[in-house]
This record gives sequence, structure tokens and C-alpha cells, in this order.
Amino acid sequence: MFILSFKIFIRKSGTAQSIIAIALLVAIVSSANAIINYLNLQSETLAGLISPGGTYLILSSNSTALTDSRLPADLSEKISNLSYINNIFPQKMLTANLTTNSNITITVRGVKDISSFLNSRGAYVNGTVAKNWTEANVGEVLARALSIKLGDEIKIASSERSVKVKVVGIFRSQTQCDSEILVSMETANMLSGNNLTISFIEFSLKENENPHEALSQIAQLLPKNTKLVQVQQLKAFAQQINMQVVTFLNIWSIAVYSAVALASYIVSTRLVIESSYELSMLKALGAKRHQIFTIMLAYIAIIAFISSILGISLGIAGTQAVSTMFRWMLQNVDITPFLEVEQATQIFLLTLISSIIGCIYPVIKSARTKYMEQTL
Repeated sequence: MFILSFKIFIRKSGTAQSIIAIALLVAIVSSANAIINYLNLQSETLAGLISPGGTYLILSSNSTALTDSRLPADLSEKISNLSYINNIFPQKMLTANLTTNSNITITVRGVKDISSFLNSRGAYVNGTVAKNWTEANVGEVLARALSIKLGDEIKIASSERSVKVKVVGIFRSQTQCDSEILVSMETANMLSGNNLTISFIEFSLKENENPHEALSQIAQLLPKNTKLVQVQQLKAFAQQINMQVVTFLNIWSIAVYSAVALASYIVSTRLVIESSYELSMLKALGAKRHQIFTIMLAYIAIIAFISSILGISLGIAGTQAVSTMFRWMLQNVDITPFLEVEQATQIFLLTLISSIIGCIYPVIKSARTKYMEQTL
């Protein structure tokens, strides 16, 4: 009787629509997972291609940006005397206005030894290196954006202070410095009106030095409210980004699985209403409550099973089709989304659980209803 009753329910006209409705919701989750898997793989690959440069920064612990950091100017002299220090660059970062054809907000970086600083970054300089407070070097990206040329005289203003400097060189370092103006520390102090503080200290260690021991000794020399960080921690950055993306995906998945539970509730409720005659006949034939409950639950479980497989297939096939279309249209775009076996299993199980949770109340209610109360 169980198999015969189950066939009666599964052949109803609304079964196909129910499967498609839940499958589309599952396809959303599976396609999102497939795309994010590709993005995470790319970020991890990029992080693995670039190794840390062994450069460290000392800045104030309460700073939210390099321009907010404040350190004693004499701190760099204490650290520079250590035997295991290779290069050290005390710097002052300022946000200032650049007056050209219009006022543009730019970043100004003050360095004591501009020549050594550019050499440490392997920079190419078109022109010469700034040697005094009246001269400046402009990054290539900023120079192109604002049409700044060699020999131009520019005005830099910060708060109520301003200086005019001559552009004696345009440099390309392939770092963030290419969007900045590089000036002497004297110029930066004139703009800030304070020569007792710097923004941060950048340094690197000599080869064959034990980083753990060296950094421990440096940390002992640092005053309170300062921190020491390593730059170019791309692997940690990529992992953090991936964790944030996964968290967002999990929150998004909760909404989708809630919709799956709601759809299951609607499907089971509609089945109970439309199958009142069949349920009455089963009870009249002697079907017990647990048998009615099992039949209805099995019906929803089969719908969830078929929907999850169809939805996962649609999600993967859809993202693959769209990515292939993009490759045909844009030759430089290469997106290859994929879904791992563990993720597909998780989607399948969560869909099944959500569907069962959504149908519990209507199924229990239908099992408890006496067959005399049904319309024959």
C-alpha cells in the first residue's frame, strides 16, 4: 500500500512545478559557490606567486592609516644603530592639496634620503632626484593623471601651510608610491608645521639574520602605543578576504535555504489540500497516522532529492555556459567556475534538511486529521 500510495502523490500535476521551484533556489547557491571558488583560487595563486619582501613598518598602534600615525622623530636613530638593520627610512605621510588647473587631494611622502628610498624600490627616474626642499619627484601614475611634466612648478598645500616645489624627476617604481609626490623630510615638516614627529619607520633586516630574534630586540626599544608589522603579507590578506567572502556566502545561503523551507511548506500544504480525497481513502482503508506521515515525508524528501541534484547541475552548467560566453566575447577574460564534491554534498544535505523542516507542520497536521473530516 505504501508504494501504491506514494505513486498516487508523485504523479500529481504540481510535482514538476515544485521540483523546478526548489531546483532554481539550489542553482543560486551552487552557482555562487562555483564562482567564489574560482575567485578564491585566483587570490591564493596570486599570493603564492609573490613572496614577502622582508620589509617591516613601525607605526603608532592607534592609527587607522599611515597619515594618522605619529612617532617620535628620534626613534629612527635608535633603531638605525642596531647591527642587523639593513635599510631604514623614516617617513612622513601627508594628505595635501595640489594646485594645478584645479585643486586635487594627493598624498605627499617625506623621506630623508630620497635617492636611497627610490633605489630600494628599484625605481626608474626620468630626470633627477630631489635634493632640497624646493624640489620634488612625482610618481608616474600621478604625473600622467594630472599631466605633470619635468620642470613644472607645483603648489602643495596642507592645512594653512603651502610650498612651491619644482618637479625635477618623474619616477616609476611599480608600487603605491607611483601615485604620490616624493619630497624631502624638510619639505614635509614645513607642510605639517611639526619636525618632532614622523609618520612611520620602514626598515629591512640584513641577510642571514634571524628575524624572530631581531624583531624581538627591536620591539624592546619601541615606546608604548607603537606596533611593528610586516608588509606584503599577501597570503594572510588573501586568507582574510576568502574568509570574509565565505562568511557572506553563508549568510546568503541561510536566506536561500529559508526560501527552500518555505517552498517545502507551501508544497506540502498544497499537497494536503489537493489530496484530501486520497488521504481520506487511505485512512478509510486502515492507514495509521505514522504511515500517512511517512508517505507525505517521503514525497517531500523525493522532491528535495531530485531538486537538489537538478539545482546543482543547473548552477554548474549555467556558470560554465556564462563563463564560456564571456571568453568568446572578451578574449582577455578567463573565468572557470567549479564546485567541489564536499560543497555539492553540503548543498544536497542542507536542501534535504530544509525541505523536511518546512514540511513537518503540514505533514503532522494531515496525519492527525480524521478521515471523516475529509470531503469524499
